[in-house]
Amino acid sequence: MHFSSFGITINSNEIVNAINQHGVPVFHTSEMHLKPYLCRESVCNLADMIAVYKQSERFYIVGIEIKEWDKRVHPKMAMEYLETYRGTCEYFYLAANKFSKSTLELKDIGLFDLGRMKVVKNPGYLYPDVEFRSNLMKRIKNNFKVLTNAVEDPFQKTIGEYY
Repeated sequence: MHFSSFGITINSNEIVNAINQHGVPVFHTSEMHLKPYLCRESVCNLADMIAVYKQSERFYIVGIEIKEWDKRVHPKMAMEYLETYRGTCEYFYLAANKFSKSTLELKDIGLFDLGRMKVVKNPGYLYPDVEFRSNLMKRIKNNFKVLTNAVEDPFQKTIGEYY
């Protein structure tokens, strides 16, 4: 998958592979609805990217919003995206070329520098809404026929986690 605008092409595989603190990437897709229903009032209806990482026996849903323009990303926009992704994803990254200093200080948001293709700020765990996160994982499993052993509930343990 590639994102392209302003003559710049961004390889989504490169972004997903560079974000490695949540385990091994096992799935990613672009333009996926975050909620089980269409939400027209939200800052974004679709995630630019949804990635699933596996660490031990646990699967983590990570949302990535990509802003490939040359202007700095400021806190107001970053917080709007965080609030949209927070309900469904366990971690959220804003990927951009430039961030304002105050955006670098925001809590919970991970920041990814598109110029250097690396994480410049780690995110906090978002404690997603169980129903929203479960619905997204179920849609990933059903629509893409992958991750059949992933549990939908972010707080449910599998038997493998005890060994």
